[in-house]
Amino acid sequence: MPSLRAVRFACVACFASIAVCAQETAQDDAAKKPRQSSQSNQPALTDAKDKTPSDFARFVAAETGGHFDVAITTYRNDAGVTVRLFGAVHIADAVHYAELQRRFTQCERLLYELVGPEDYRPKKGEARGGFVSVLQQGLKNGLELEFQLDGIDYGVDNFVHADMTPEEFEDSMAERGESVFSMLLQVGFQAQKQMAESQSADEGDEDDDAPRKKPVDMAKAFRDGEGRHQLRLMMAQQLEALEAAGSGTGTTLLEGRNEKCLQVLQREIAAGRSSLGIYYGAAHLPHMEQRLTKDLGFAKIDHEWVVAWDCTKRPDPKVDRELWRQRRLAKGEMDSIVRATKKFVAAQEEESIAPTFDQIQWTGKRTDPWGGAYAISVVDGIVDVHSLGQDGKPDTEDDLHTASVTERGQMERKGQTRER
Repeated sequence: MPSLRAVRFACVACFASIAVCAQETAQDDAAKKPRQSSQSNQPALTDAKDKTPSDFARFVAAETGGHFDVAITTYRNDAGVTVRLFGAVHIADAVHYAELQRRFTQCERLLYELVGPEDYRPKKGEARGGFVSVLQQGLKNGLELEFQLDGIDYGVDNFVHADMTPEEFEDSMAERGESVFSMLLQVGFQAQKQMAESQSADEGDEDDDAPRKKPVDMAKAFRDGEGRHQLRLMMAQQLEALEAAGSGTGTTLLEGRNEKCLQVLQREIAAGRSSLGIYYGAAHLPHMEQRLTKDLGFAKIDHEWVVAWDCTKRPDPKVDRELWRQRRLAKGEMDSIVRATKKFVAAQEEESIAPTFDQIQWTGKRTDPWGGAYAISVVDGIVDVHSLGQDGKPDTEDDLHTASVTERGQMERKGQTRER
């Protein structure tokens, strides 16, 4: 039986190969059409607040490039129990994970996916080794994105492991007569079918007299300083098709793990929890929604989108190697400032403070490589260190964030949960 590491490597490799092989950017009008369910006899996916089946992942094209979004969808039963499905994407902008971390504090329990030992909690920056780590670092650095296991703080007290152990995963595959490669082939064929149908639909809607977009010349794009933007754009567009393809597979990788998560959900509800979240890959959520609404007595009451990949055209740091070096330097300094701030906050009484560098006893640089001051904030137990990036302007795509939950913040949330 292949190891779990082999499963992860094969899945990431499959994702990368499908995405990189995309030859054309999406048509600007593609995002305006309702996306069909992965099964042709099913109604179109929707982001209406009270209708299903829901759309959990989308790419929105725009003149500046576009953005890939994942959904936060809310359900409630007659007993007043609320469940939020948070669509997970395993590489995304760092600011996306910071926003999710803030949202997670609203849940008494946040059930998360990760095939691993019971109550396994990954730690930011821990060595994961092997080809998977090399590939992940390549994607992270190459696309200027963050990985989920580094961007999310899994040490928070309200986090609950709600996935199979490696032994359960392998036993389930054996019971279903599955193999890693059969599952990947199923996802791969489904993804190709989704992309072919999408391309066919786009071509059918095109005006015969309208000029067609030419395939992107990636070699030329990198020479012109647009390579990273074009690669990020192509991969973001394929994520939607890949998530839709995965959602149509009734395998251990998808439905088997979903059932384990729902068992944990029912256990937490039986223990008196009334506000819960589930943080699983977007491909898992159509089946999860079906089980919630058809079998477990929940009704959809809300739906919203959050940006995971901002594909706005931006400077390519690989063209400007000095800029790339500066951004990495800033990120390292910000991580160190967060650690120093958390030590200071541990001795304070205030829940929301704005500590100074003197208070946190920081001896390093107080300004980023472009001369802007690092900003520190502590709100609701979350430390956030912020740099305005190379343009020096607030709320632009080159901003850098590093966020982490303090020990006090974890304790307060644990106490609030007990009071409930």
